[in-house]
Amino acid sequence: MAFSTPSGITGQIDRFVSGSFSKQLNLSRNESTSSSSSSDSPRSSSPYESDNESSSTSVSESQFDSLNSLKPLNYVYIPSLNAPLSVSSVEQYGHTLRRLFDLHVVAGTLGLVLASDENQTTMAEMNGVEYSVVEGNSTMHKPLTDSPSTSTTPANHAQLLNAFGFAGLRSVVAFSSCEPNAYTYILEHPPVVFPTMAHTLSYCPAYLSESSSFKANADGIPNIPTLSEWNILWAAWDLVTLRMIPSEMLLQKPIDLRHKCLFYIGHIPTFLDMLLSKAVGGAPTEPKNFWDIFERGIDPHVDDPDHCHNHSVVPEADSDWPSLSTIIQFRDGVRSRLENLYVELDSGKRVLSRRIARMLCMCIEHEGWHVETLLYMLIQRSPGALPSNLPTTLPPPGFVSPPWDILAAQWDSTWESFSALGSDSDSEARTIMLGPAEIILGHDDSEADDSHFNGHNTDEVLNHEYGWDNESPARAIKVGKFKVEWRPVSNGEFAQYWRQNQDKVPAPKSWILHGDEATGEIEIEVRTIYGPVPLRIAHTWPVLTAYDDLETYAKSKGGRMPTEGELRLFLDTYEIGYEGGGDSGFRNWHPVCPTTGPNSPSGKGTNGGVWEWTSTPFQGHEGFVGTNLFTGYSEDFWDGKHQVVLGASYATIPRLSSRKTVRNFWQHNYPYAWVGGRVVYDMDY
Repeated sequence: MAFSTPSGITGQIDRFVSGSFSKQLNLSRNESTSSSSSSDSPRSSSPYESDNESSSTSVSESQFDSLNSLKPLNYVYIPSLNAPLSVSSVEQYGHTLRRLFDLHVVAGTLGLVLASDENQTTMAEMNGVEYSVVEGNSTMHKPLTDSPSTSTTPANHAQLLNAFGFAGLRSVVAFSSCEPNAYTYILEHPPVVFPTMAHTLSYCPAYLSESSSFKANADGIPNIPTLSEWNILWAAWDLVTLRMIPSEMLLQKPIDLRHKCLFYIGHIPTFLDMLLSKAVGGAPTEPKNFWDIFERGIDPHVDDPDHCHNHSVVPEADSDWPSLSTIIQFRDGVRSRLENLYVELDSGKRVLSRRIARMLCMCIEHEGWHVETLLYMLIQRSPGALPSNLPTTLPPPGFVSPPWDILAAQWDSTWESFSALGSDSDSEARTIMLGPAEIILGHDDSEADDSHFNGHNTDEVLNHEYGWDNESPARAIKVGKFKVEWRPVSNGEFAQYWRQNQDKVPAPKSWILHGDEATGEIEIEVRTIYGPVPLRIAHTWPVLTAYDDLETYAKSKGGRMPTEGELRLFLDTYEIGYEGGGDSGFRNWHPVCPTTGPNSPSGKGTNGGVWEWTSTPFQGHEGFVGTNLFTGYSEDFWDGKHQVVLGASYATIPRLSSRKTVRNFWQHNYPYAWVGGRVVYDMDY
């Protein structure tokens, strides 16, 4: 196990298949949004407001209703933390929080209040932490009514989120309470939670673990997955594929440029089965013909769908596809095959070589990629976005739905504090100057070197960071002086531009339009996996759209999209990542308002939970060596159509979002991926 906590924390799929979905709460998922005004105008000032109505950040009755729908609640009061926590302290704190949660949870949620000494009435003690429990029937547990989010979050906020994740808990919403010096987190225990990489051990065979110089994965190195990490990802994959896709949608295509949903349920175990055979030998898991059907997906050219890389030939008729039960039986057989490999490695019967370690990393990250890419397909079929006669994606079961009104008030307040620095035309207040600098892209991890490390030198196998072929080798590049927007282009900013330039850019596929385009009376909603929300809720989120459209927008502002080196320099300098409390790893199932900028400590914050486009074409580089485990992974897309993409979305698993050498790539005119972009400006010398 990667960490020693109750077995339920790993989120095994059978835990919630048996019926514990009944604990899922309907926290005003659609009620608060559908009953709201259809106007695009947000509750606070925004870059696209056209009226002069005064802004307000007060918590409305609907926001209180969102909290009330969580009741009955218990609130556990614990002392505020006054000092940073070490990695081990975070884990100990997580153990304590999990025990408190299990003891006092009501209806699936628990309020955790960090309070000063004067608010404490100590009733009990657990693992050295004094605490008291109060029933949630008092107004003192509601957010501050005059400023729900401008108050400073606890200094240890990121470490608290990490402790929650280690304990298998998730913060649904957090706010300053009405009572003095108190901050409240509403916690749940959902089916799947990803701990940070600092709290995820890298695999070491059991027979070596006491003698090897193997070290914990505190800095992203090494990164060989344990079975515990596999179990968490399998829980996420099964949640999405078996509990969010209605059976009548399995043989449908949410996006024309991709396969039917059922293909991906078969593709993931097939990929693992094929790479297991490549790395350690052995016959295919039955049925063998799955290797022919499910080997590889498709990425046809957007402007010429008949042009596509080499891929599997899939059945044309629905009746010719394998049944879901047959695919699940195959999946279980492949997973057992992987588990047996770990048994052999633990016993020393099979030596852990770099090739095997690389295969394990490649397969778990491949599955992580597909969790995210399947979700961006499914969001096109989210509830409320289609005619009622079509099947729709189900919201993630076992997760409390977002309290949109409370969250939107917090995002608006954050956006207001940033916008107050200057107007849209005042780029000096909205940008930061970087460069010139020399940076290192990539790391040294050539698959061609694997044969030199066949397992006899265990340190060279265990204490190594594995990645994809296009990440290697490490290479120095020079980045010139430039100015860059603190934050990606928002839905609100792009909406204002789009309304005036519909002849230049299409509406993003992440939006849903209602109204009459001829008259210009158009209401914009933004897609979420829970269903569309009004633009007033999501106007601060980064807009998700094609590179071409964001480049057109950037040029209208006198700027452009950043190069890979420029964006890498910015992200390395200011992005806090999952470890720092950023929006990835399913911490939320939606983007959030970005927080980078002068109002944040050292300017650091989250970009809002999206990948970001670069102007750098995806192509080869000096020293590149293609993988033979996954032939053509990179080279097949050196077609002049794909751009390098950096960062991470809210659905990117931590092992991918935390490794700074990771490079994603998408076609420049592909509009469905969860990719945004920020504007950079050339400097006049």
